[in-house]
Amino acid sequence: MNEEGRRIGLFGGTFDPVHNAHLALARQAYRQYDLDAVWFIPNGQPPHKRGQLHTDIRHRMEMIRLAIQDIPGMELCSLEEDPEAYHYTYRTVQVLRERYPQERFFFIMGADSLFNLENWREPGIICKECVLLAALRDEHRREEIRAQIERLRRLYGADIRLLGTPNMDIAAEQIRARVRAGEGVSGMLPASVERYLQEHKLYGFRG
Repeated sequence: MNEEGRRIGLFGGTFDPVHNAHLALARQAYRQYDLDAVWFIPNGQPPHKRGQLHTDIRHRMEMIRLAIQDIPGMELCSLEEDPEAYHYTYRTVQVLRERYPQERFFFIMGADSLFNLENWREPGIICKECVLLAALRDEHRREEIRAQIERLRRLYGADIRLLGTPNMDIAAEQIRARVRAGEGVSGMLPASVERYLQEHKLYGFRG
């Protein structure tokens, strides 16, 4: 992580748990934008999800480690692991810029988040320090999203590029609900992560 001039994808989220759609999106960004690495950054306490309970960050980080251990270019970043503090994206980006002044950062986000970006803390800092890779899931909204991209470019000088989204309809909430109901989740997340859920009885795993 101390090489100079690398192209680094930043992939933040709660990852509760990390699943195959997360991995597919990270791979897509890695290939499509010729990245040197994608850093998974699990958030110990997301400010936009105040009051929600999340699985212990240590479990979430270990599940990511298991999920990416055999995938080239995927790395785990622990910068936001403190569960007692709210972690704002702009500050994470600032800290990474201070630590890695030569790297070029690509922030991976859902295209829908572009419509809420102005409500984030210090969106101008995020746009200054990162190329935004917006994962487009709904082709019907392409023109609407392109219009929003142009708007954000005018407001913040943002460099926003569309990211191809793998056709995988998987959500962490869906996985948690299936586990609680005693239903199978094979194929939705790596086998190593499924075993971890079972071993640690996460989400009420009964298997």
